[in-house]
Amino acid sequence: MKKFTVGLYLIPILVAVDLGTKFWAMQNLSEIAEAIPLAPGLSLHLVSNPGVSFGLFAGSPWPLTLVTTVMTVAFIVWFARSRLKREYVAIGSILAGAASNLIDRLLNGAVTDFLSFGSLDAPLFTNNLADIWITFGVVILFGGAFLDLLRAAPVRENHTT
Repeated sequence: MKKFTVGLYLIPILVAVDLGTKFWAMQNLSEIAEAIPLAPGLSLHLVSNPGVSFGLFAGSPWPLTLVTTVMTVAFIVWFARSRLKREYVAIGSILAGAASNLIDRLLNGAVTDFLSFGSLDAPLFTNNLADIWITFGVVILFGGAFLDLLRAAPVRENHTT
């Protein structure tokens, strides 16, 4: 996939899909209602997360918004300077997720989460599609770098006498 294609199509599509599903969740789910089971270990339950993953740093939203904005700009620069095809999709996915969560935070004062993983009464975590885009990008980015290191490592022969 070319960088132009990722930047012009993939990133905006991922942002639109995430924001659309968040809008749907806010219109159709309730934070006080019981979770709606979808599949074993997966349910729908609306949560407004003023912090980051797992509700960390949920205090004042503006410092967190500033840090998120700076990180998003850093990913834009990294994406623009990237020369590896694998990085286009990885950074594009991270950028789409970060931008979508930033837009949600700016519009709503918190990030809208609605995909709960774990048991219905005590989910392990609740997130959104943007978080999945970010996770996918990180796995591709670091997984690819790890595989590159493995390929570049010298092969040692085991000589036993």
